[in-house]
Amino acid sequence: MRTIGFKGLVILDGIPSDKNLLNGIDPNTIESMNVLKGESAIKKYGNKGKEGVIEITTKRNRKY
Repeated sequence: MRTIGFKGLVILDGIPSDKNLLNGIDPNTIESMNVLKGESAIKKYGNKGKEGVIEITTKRNRKY
């Protein structure tokens, strides 16, 4: 298993999640991903976003 060295915040479908999730998530379940860095991450997530943020929205969470 490969290890992702990301130290920031992971948000899955709007909920803060374990960073280890990045190692096992199936790419086919991802609807979209957004990466926030610097001031934009801190502005949206406060001090928790200072190391960066990965926002993941899954296809299951899609609203029609």
